[in-house]
Amino acid sequence: MHVARSIRFVLSALTVCAGFALPAAAEENHVYFSFAGKQRVPDCSAASVRSAVAGSVARAKKDYYEGRTILGIDEIRETGYQVDGLSPVARRYCRGKASLSDGSYQSVEYLVEEHGGFLGIGWNVEACMAPLDKWHVYGDHCSTTRPH
Repeated sequence: MHVARSIRFVLSALTVCAGFALPAAAEENHVYFSFAGKQRVPDCSAASVRSAVAGSVARAKKDYYEGRTILGIDEIRETGYQVDGLSPVARRYCRGKASLSDGSYQSVEYLVEEHGGFLGIGWNVEACMAPLDKWHVYGDHCSTTRPH
């Protein structure tokens, strides 16, 4: 009885995970897997990445960025790409100029990291704006979001 229940649980979990693995219609929104033979994380300028950067800042504690949010990111460039080094996780390092909700502009450093999504599926973004990182959450001058 317990074996059948365990098997049903495992099959249910695999079904849920398979749903996450289905590719989306847009190329930039597909699920990135290391064994797929394609790039392992999306480009710095992908709309999904820019949206994730803005979302990361928006989810921060309200007084952390003094209520500012990112409206858009321009002048985006890749500053580094690490894969199969000391860590097997692929990381793409990016920099751009963010337009903020208070009308100002700020340099934003961000890292797109493989296997950082829900249950290790997909990718995740960590974003930092050095002058506004008053608690140095991302190290001195956003050092954890820059290539080493």
